[in-house]
Order: sequence, then C-alpha cells, then structure tokens
Amino acid sequence: MALVFERVVTEGLGDLSYLIGDDSRGIAAVIDPRADVEVYLQLARRHQVAITHILQTHVHEDFLSGALELAARVGNAKVCSSAVDAAPYGYPHEPLRDGDRLEFGATVLTARHTPGHTPEHMAFLVAESGKEQSPYAVFSGGSLLINAAGRTDLLGPERARELTATQYRTLHDFFLRLDDGVIVHPTHAHGSPCGASIGDRLASTVGYERRFNPYLQCRDEAAFSRLALGQLPPKPSYYPRLKESNTQGPPVLGGLPVVPPLPPQAFQARLRQGDAIVLDTRHMLAFGGGHIEGALNIGGSAQLPIWAGWMLDAGQPLLLVLESDGALGEVVALLLRTGFTRFAGYLVGGMGRWDNAGFGLATTKQVTAAQIHDRPGAFTLLDVRAPSEWEAGRLPGARHVYLPELPARAGELPHGKPVVVYCDTGYRASIGASVLQRAGLADVATMPGSMQAWKRAGYPLEEAPA
Repeated sequence: MALVFERVVTEGLGDLSYLIGDDSRGIAAVIDPRADVEVYLQLARRHQVAITHILQTHVHEDFLSGALELAARVGNAKVCSSAVDAAPYGYPHEPLRDGDRLEFGATVLTARHTPGHTPEHMAFLVAESGKEQSPYAVFSGGSLLINAAGRTDLLGPERARELTATQYRTLHDFFLRLDDGVIVHPTHAHGSPCGASIGDRLASTVGYERRFNPYLQCRDEAAFSRLALGQLPPKPSYYPRLKESNTQGPPVLGGLPVVPPLPPQAFQARLRQGDAIVLDTRHMLAFGGGHIEGALNIGGSAQLPIWAGWMLDAGQPLLLVLESDGALGEVVALLLRTGFTRFAGYLVGGMGRWDNAGFGLATTKQVTAAQIHDRPGAFTLLDVRAPSEWEAGRLPGARHVYLPELPARAGELPHGKPVVVYCDTGYRASIGASVLQRAGLADVATMPGSMQAWKRAGYPLEEAPA
C-alpha cells in the first residue's frame, strides 16, 4: 500500500491542483481541477486508481473549473462543494460541511470551513486513518498561501472589510493552531492574481509560514487589513464571468472544443462575416514580420489564458492563427482554462499559406533598446506593465497605461511620434501594439526584450517620485 499524491502545476495562471488517494483501495480524489482534465485521467491510469471524488475548496474566479467535466469523463465521481455560506449552485453536488470526513483507504480528508478569501471557502486536512486529530498536511485552497493570503476583495469593496476580518480570524484561529510540521498545499501559487506577492515555492509548512509570512505577523485585525487591502494586484475583468460560470456549472464538453480547419479563402470569408476576431498566437517577432490586419497578438505561452481573459470577449468567436497546425490542441486547452469555448476556426497552414494565397499582410515594427537610448525624445514610450511594476522603475520619459485599460484609452496617446510599446520581456508589449493597430494608430512599434533588454544594457531607469 502507498499514498498516491500528485501535484498538477498550471503555469501562467499560477494555480495548483492535486490527486490524492490510496493505491491499495484503488481510489482517489482530485482537488480543484482545471478545465482541461486529461492530465488527471492520465495520472489516475498511471497509479491504477479510480477518481471517486472531486473536491472544490471554493468557487474559483481565476480559472474555469473542470469538476463537472472530470466527473462526466470518469462516470461516477461525486462533485463535492461547500454548503456553508455558499450561493446556490446550478449543478448536482455533494454538500460539504465543517468537519465532514472523506476516507480514501488509509488517508482521511477532513473539510474545514475557512472563510475570508470567499465566504464558502473550505480547506481539507490530511491525516492517516485513526490519527485524524494529528493531520500532517492541509489543502489550503485560496486561504493560506505561500508568503501570502488569498485576496479578500472579490465580492467588491462593500464586503471587503468583512471578509478581511474573517480571513484574519481564519488564519489565526485555524491555520496558526496547526502544528508547525503540517505541510501546506495551496491552490493559488506564484503568478495568480488571487493574492499579492505570492512566493514561488509550491508547498510550505505551517511553521515556516508562521515565521516568515507577513500576513501571519500582523498582531491585530487593523494591521492585517492595511496589509491585505493595501497591495492587491488589479482584479482581472474576467473574474465575475468565471465566478458565475463556476457557480452555475460550466458546460460539459466531453473534451476540448472543436475548432474547424479553414484554408485561407475560407478563413477570409469567415472573417468577413464580422462577428469573429483573429487571435494570432505566434511569437511577437513572427507577428511583427507579417500578420492579418486587425489581428490581436497574444502569444501561445502559459500566460495566454490570463491575457485572453483580460483582452477578449468570451462570447465572440475566435479565428486562430498558430505557430504550426500541431499547436492547435495546446492553444485551445490554454484558452479553455479561462472559459473560451467559441471557435470559428483556425488558419490551415498558418501565415505561410495565407501569404502564398496572395492575401494582404500588416506588419509591426520593432525598435531596440539601443535605438531608444541613442535617440532620446524621438519616440512616445508606452509602458503597459502593472502599476506596481511601473512604480518600481521605468524608461525615462515613458507614459503609463496598464495593458487591460489600453483599448479604452488608446485615444489619449499623443500624435506626431512613433509609439513604442514596452513591458518586461516584450510579450505584453506585442499585445499592446496589436491593440493600438486595431484602434487605427499607424506608427506603432514594439520593443523586443523591453525592460529586460534595457537593464542588461545598463541604461538608466526613471524612479517613482518619493
């Protein structure tokens, strides 16, 4: 007999999910699954276990839940959701209350109501059978995070103070009463907008967090409130959409969404219908060299789900341009993670086939760090990074518009100089440049390498005023 334990890292989104069970009994649970669920089925087959339970720590807003999809794929698993202070769910589920126990052979999971990040939030203590009073691990969901705690403003400012006080009590009355050796397995990890300054480790212990987590150092609720509400990253605009979908229950697709293959002529005809947007997922340099006019460039990396969520309307059909046709499955899985299921098609053969068919190309210029440094004042420099990044230092003379705000604020940019968009590496800069080109700005460029290239060259930064 052996404990089955697997952590699934969803890079880019900064989320973690888990498979835990007992191979002697051949049963397991999955905790907080993402929407593309094949990874859990593969792990279950590898360990020769049946997934009998799917546990959700809370109603997620940062990714589309795969709980219903996974339950349908395995056929007989119970979807378990909190019944304490929860909004009505729109899907069949097994209600969980504080103290409920689930047994997986020699492993026992105990549900504990841990509100604050959300009102219904549950954590799951992990113990050996017969030793439930001495848990050795906890699945902390979005409550206690590595070097952080889950944000408490998801229900709006009118409830943020209440939930912040509740989160303080959860951390002090529950988590800090656990033994130092209890292992902490969170759902939200570094890169997730569900917390500020989340550490880059994937697991911790209660003792380590007790010593070093600043949210656990606060001596009273007032100090905790100042910390918890004072440095939050911007709340993504797609959070309410995913909260509603995950509360009602996402549709079961039976796999990845179907994306029709379209040769160039058919692709162009579909585009002319006017209801779809071209999403070009190639690298920024490939996009800059030649793309379909009006396309939005969001590279097909792990960051794609977040930035698609920020920049796209999930109700608008997508026409995909890929690095290669073989990248289709990966790109669709990435988009599914933040709820994109409507696809009008993909360009068969990519931009090479489009070009060979004689259709027009648009381009995006690139301007290097050296060119900007050597020609001060020649460009309008546009920084599209997050406010915290901007405050930490920027290119001299730059303007700041946070990338998600750019579609609405493109008209604020001055005319007369080329606009050069930069970020940290160039990824977000290319998104921003494609937004500006869609808005009708003609003289737009990106800065490859962006701040990283500027810093490596040793060029000076402009600091925020004291």
